Amino acid sequence: MAATAPAIATIREADRPGDLGAVAALHGVLYTREYGMDATMEAYVAAGMAELVLARIREGAPAPGRLWVAELAGRVVGAVGLVRAEERPGWGQLRWVILDPDVRGQGLGRRLLDTALDEARARSYEGVLLWTVTGLDAAHHLYAKAGFELTLSRPAHKFGLDTVEQRMDLRFGPGALARTPAAK
Repeated sequence: MAATAPAIATIREADRPGDLGAVAALHGVLYTREYGMDATMEAYVAAGMAELVLARIREGAPAPGRLWVAELAGRVVGAVGLVRAEERPGWGQLRWVILDPDVRGQGLGRRLLDTALDEARARSYEGVLLWTVTGLDAAHHLYAKAGFELTLSRPAHKFGLDTVEQRMDLRFGPGALARTPAAK
């Protein structure tokens, strides 16, 4: 009997019924199980995605931003979003980055990140920022490898935890640091 090749996850726009709920649920389940966060994490993700959908209806898609999901065998196993950075005009903001532990280590996280960064470059953003908290080591490793740099850290109480909130920035184009992450 011939062995079958493992299924490869596809990345697509999150435009199907149930996509938003699947992304919010993935955040709620994984961040509670892996980091002890409370239900406010899932609510925060759901509220932000709802704002994006409503803005896309008001302004016309895809002006305010986009959300993608990684899908494997009909199941949403990851996501990434890119929206305008309200706090920094001319920049994009990475949001809702998540990957199911069952599919980690296969390059899917990097594929999702590259999808959002390619979109940011296509929009001629000066760069991309993201907000995170300490302790998300796999995500922080992915961001650092892509060239993001820590620009702000401050104590915070978020998602039921006393933590440190962090902002990371990745500048594109002229004025950007002309180096690869390996050249640090």
